Amino acid sequence: MAVDAASAPCSRALQDEKLAADINAAQWSHPIFLAAPTDPPVPIVVKGKTVATVRVPSAAEPAQPRSPDSDAHLHIIDPERRYVHELWHASRRKDGSLRAESYTRNELHGLGVGQGGERAYGGSAIGGLIRRRELSQGIRHALALALPRSHLRLGPVWPATLEDNGAQATYRGAVPMGQLVTLVPKTDLDGLGLSAEGKVIARALAEYGAYVVDASADLTFYAEPSAEPDLTGARADLAKLRPLLRCVQNAGKAAVGGPGTRTAPHAPALRPPLPEPAALVKPSLSKSKPAATGPQGKARR
Repeated sequence: MAVDAASAPCSRALQDEKLAADINAAQWSHPIFLAAPTDPPVPIVVKGKTVATVRVPSAAEPAQPRSPDSDAHLHIIDPERRYVHELWHASRRKDGSLRAESYTRNELHGLGVGQGGERAYGGSAIGGLIRRRELSQGIRHALALALPRSHLRLGPVWPATLEDNGAQATYRGAVPMGQLVTLVPKTDLDGLGLSAEGKVIARALAEYGAYVVDASADLTFYAEPSAEPDLTGARADLAKLRPLLRCVQNAGKAAVGGPGTRTAPHAPALRPPLPEPAALVKPSLSKSKPAATGPQGKARR
C-alpha cells in the first residue's frame, strides 16, 4: 500500500484545520432496525408508487433532525437477515405507509458496492457505520467518511460509481468520491493519548481505512444513533488523528485496501440468512437514486 505524502493535495485536504471534525450519531446518521416476523407489513411508497411492502418495527423512525434539509435516512433489515431496505428522505404517514424520495434493496451477503444504494457514492448506505458495541469490542471493517463539496474532486474512484448531484458546479477540491484514507503507516497509537473509543477508531483507520462515500459540512465519520453516549472522547480525539490522515494511492477493485500484505484479517463472514418466506410484495424498485440531491450527511449541529 502506498500513501500520499502529507504535502500532497489529497492528504492536505484531509488535514484542513478550517474544517470541524465530527462523528455523526444522534443526528445526520443512519439508523438501522431489525424487523421481526411479527412486525406489521408496511408499504414503501416512492413518488406515489408502492415499490415494496416489508415488515417494519413500530419503533423505526428516520434519522434526526426533523427538518426540511434532513437526509432522513432509514434502513430496515428483514426478519430473515437477507436484505436491507434503504430509504432516503423517509417519513411515516398517517395511513401507515413509509414515504421516501428514493429506495434500494441491497442483499446483506452481497458486495455492498457497485449495485446501488442510498448514498452519494452509489453503494449501500450502511457500509462503514460504527456500531455501538464495536467501540468496546473493536471495529473490523473500513469506515464511512464524508467531506465538504469544496474538498471533493470530480470523477469517482472505486468503490464509488456516482457522486453528488451538482458536482460539476460544487466540487472544487482534491479528494475523489470513493477515495481510501488511512493513518500514517506505523503510527504509534499507544503514544497518542487517545480515549479507549478513540483508539478503537484509530486502529480501524490504520488497519482497514475509511472510504469517502458522501458530502457533508465537515470532515465526518458515522456511527449508529445508539452510540451517541459513548462518543465524547472519540470526538475529542479527532483533533489528534486528523493530522495523521493520508490518501491511499494504489487501492482499487483489483487491490482492495491497496496491494501487499494485509495488516489485519478480514472480518468473519455473516451467518447464513434464514429461509426466505413468501414475498409480501416483490420490490419493484431496487436501484440507486441517480445522485444525491440533499445535504447528504450534513454535520451534527
